[in-house]
Amino acid sequence: MKVLQLFSDWKWTGPAEPVVSLCEHLLIEGVDVELAMRRAPQDFPERTVEKEAKKRGITLTYRFRMNRYFSLRDWLYDLRAIRRYVDEKNIDIIHTNLSHDHFLALFSLSFSKKRPLIIRTDHKRDGMPINTSMAWAMRRTDGLVTYSTGIMEQDIKGFSFPRERTCVISPGVKPYTGEIKDIRPSLGIKREDKVVGVIGRLKPDRGYDTILKAFKILSGRVQGVKLLIMGRSSQIEKSILKPLVELGIEEDVILAGYRIEDYFSVIATFDIYVMMRAGSDGTARALREVMAMGKPAIVSRTGMLPELVQDGITGYVVNQDESSLASKMEELLTDNEKRALFGERARIYAKERWSYISQAKEIKAFYERLLSRRG
Repeated sequence: MKVLQLFSDWKWTGPAEPVVSLCEHLLIEGVDVELAMRRAPQDFPERTVEKEAKKRGITLTYRFRMNRYFSLRDWLYDLRAIRRYVDEKNIDIIHTNLSHDHFLALFSLSFSKKRPLIIRTDHKRDGMPINTSMAWAMRRTDGLVTYSTGIMEQDIKGFSFPRERTCVISPGVKPYTGEIKDIRPSLGIKREDKVVGVIGRLKPDRGYDTILKAFKILSGRVQGVKLLIMGRSSQIEKSILKPLVELGIEEDVILAGYRIEDYFSVIATFDIYVMMRAGSDGTARALREVMAMGKPAIVSRTGMLPELVQDGITGYVVNQDESSLASKMEELLTDNEKRALFGERARIYAKERWSYISQAKEIKAFYERLLSRRG
């Protein structure tokens, strides 16, 4: 079985980590998989899809340009290049991950005599847009993968997609086993302080207004509590800095910025974790990493979040309003036994449910099922 994964981006954000990790573990399962992605700007200092894929031993192909931004020249080049590559390599399956990949594969191979199966993974936080162009694409798509039951039901209904050609997989997470350093002093956190953690791109649409307002309420009820925000964004002025001043909570909010080397050490300072809306990919990687480290979480009822946190067991699922959020934060921060119990359950749940090996086995079986149906 030969599989070509397409990913028309180079940045290590959103669905990049799930795609690379799936390729890594499909190789372990004996699937002949190659990854084609957009190349990063030369000498880019931070993590990229290409760097991470190389580090994990994934076979890369540079035969395509994979430019999802408007470039008629690059698009026409890839339309021809993909068709030639499929014929040359006898590709059985093209697995697409972004809309550009999806349409590129369909346009390139619609009239091919040896057309491989074309599969799409819906990484979107709120599901793929239900419109005329996407409906056209889904009618020509052989398989659909999602990480969320709710998103899958939405896609099946929205596109009238056959249920027998779908696959819902659990997201994966790699538990951290490296060194944890005590960085509380460097962040200005006292030993007796309680810490509410937040991680994400600091954009206004991620629910930070609710989190900051809830923290304002919480800080009036619980002494010695800090809000630690890890992340960055060009929109931080609007999403974080201005509201902090307006709410008068600057002294109790710590902006840790974007962290790489000590990322998990920062997570280790959290007592609880809060997320009101996942990023654009929807699988809430930071939430899963935090839970895998034994931290209870409080999330809203949006997107996939209620499918990741077991309400009243590993954390709480609340309405997206500051009053509900503040009450649940107060409950966990003031009940040490419950907080420890929820955290341990979260760690066990992550270990048992979010396995990349299991995910790769499920996808491999899905590939085989689709190929046998075609046969």
